[in-house]
Amino acid sequence: MASYYSEDKTPLIRERKSVYKISSLTRKYPYDLSKDEELDKCLTIFDIISYGVGSTVGAGVFVSIGVAIKTAAGPGTLLSFLFSAIACLISAFCYSEFAAKIPLSGSAYTFAYVALGEFAGWFIGWNLTLEYAISASAVARGWSGYFSNFFTVFNTTTPEFVLGYGVDSVFNIQPLAPVIIIICTVILAFGVKDSARFNMAITSLNMITIFFFIIFGSFFIDTSNWSPFLPFGFNGVFQGCSKIFFSYVGFDSVTTLSGEVKNPKRDLPLGIVITLIIATVLYCLVSLILSGMVNYKDVSENSPLSDAFLSLTSKHPKLKWAAFAIVLGTLTSLTASTLCSLLGQPRIYMQMAKDGLFFSKFKEVNKKTQVPLFGTIFTGVFASVLALVLSIESLSNMISIGTLLAFTVVCAGIVVMRLRDENGNENHVIKSPLLLLIMFIFACLFGWASSRSWKYYYQIAFAAPMLIIIIMLSVRKQVNVPDTFKCPLSPVLPCLGVIVNTYIIMHLDVDSFYRVFVWTAIGCIIYLGYGIRNSKLNELEQDSIN
Repeated sequence: MASYYSEDKTPLIRERKSVYKISSLTRKYPYDLSKDEELDKCLTIFDIISYGVGSTVGAGVFVSIGVAIKTAAGPGTLLSFLFSAIACLISAFCYSEFAAKIPLSGSAYTFAYVALGEFAGWFIGWNLTLEYAISASAVARGWSGYFSNFFTVFNTTTPEFVLGYGVDSVFNIQPLAPVIIIICTVILAFGVKDSARFNMAITSLNMITIFFFIIFGSFFIDTSNWSPFLPFGFNGVFQGCSKIFFSYVGFDSVTTLSGEVKNPKRDLPLGIVITLIIATVLYCLVSLILSGMVNYKDVSENSPLSDAFLSLTSKHPKLKWAAFAIVLGTLTSLTASTLCSLLGQPRIYMQMAKDGLFFSKFKEVNKKTQVPLFGTIFTGVFASVLALVLSIESLSNMISIGTLLAFTVVCAGIVVMRLRDENGNENHVIKSPLLLLIMFIFACLFGWASSRSWKYYYQIAFAAPMLIIIIMLSVRKQVNVPDTFKCPLSPVLPCLGVIVNTYIIMHLDVDSFYRVFVWTAIGCIIYLGYGIRNSKLNELEQDSIN
């Protein structure tokens, strides 16, 4: 990095100030595709679909679906998955355009850094921890819940260390949960290609387990369990969206592998969209079957699929073998989900460290395995601690808000990128980031009014400015249309993505906002204390002064 002193030791005050100017928060990274060349480009389209499906389907079907059915939407969880899929499809198009144009390992962090500036990139990169590392923690909690069903199947008492030690509704000590995280961390430490082969095998078993539940469970549906279909109303459906949204992080995790894909411009968009389609179909089918087998009030939050068969054993004693098959398949499937979640986080840390915004230790890559080893171990330890102490519901809400914030920023980034020229300049008095920020604020108000059942004229008052902003952005000429994959109907579709994602965010519980505010405050301290001073863009600013 350039020195802050001239040859005669006189401080170069202008250079030092340039690091701390307000404009530093909005400076944008001029991406260079050579940054990821040290990673092993070994993954094919089948590998990335396997990672996406393995991560997505395991988390949604086996963990969050029970919480959504019992506490939020009832049988209407089917609609929750459909609405979430629509929001995800919009975001998927935006992710695909970014991933094809900027095939780096940082996912939404890199996209935000290039499109919206350094602080936006840092904000998303930091909050992606809520998506990846904490997702691994939540899935590990689900894994331990299903493991306890082994003892139920064989009519033996479940040991207390397997059930966990309850403290309150948020904290619940679960000694078994970190075990699966430690195992997956060790697997990832041996290299991404080896873990890809492992994941392909596990994902195949995952599909067999899901299809077994769908086909065999359909013979035990009681249609009376579908009435009422919406026991908590449509507001419950959207609350269900907020609870199960983290189930769709799989297609996002695909973009963290950008630097290791052989043909990213073709394979990444295909992998993202195919992953989303497969996950949505399976989610809807499983939620329909599960809510038909068991009344929504009796659905298990910890191990819903296997408990559905166990609940029928009083009438059909021989069904225990089916519960055993589900438990066995679920444990391997959740192993794949945990592995995929742990795979993504170290690569985001690595990209942030390369850009100087995070501690340099995280950018080190093992020469033999070509894996960011320190970041992988750190992520494993961090996820293990959270899995040990926090409940599934607390973890899933934290994941959903982190995921939705990332999706929102990526959608906004597409609009901004299309309206700027190759030098990052936008020829308008009112810049697009400001318009999008205003739209985000009104989307928050609109979602808050809807979740609190405010009168319709309040909701119309909040919706009208958003429509005006969409029209203002639509009439502007797009000067930077990519020659790779293009998000359709831009900027209308990305703007709808911002609105829909924000709408779902506002249906989360208040405690989720407290947690994300505290987490963001910690991140801001790290950024202002370390990142802004060590950013690689400081060198560019100093070189331009010299």
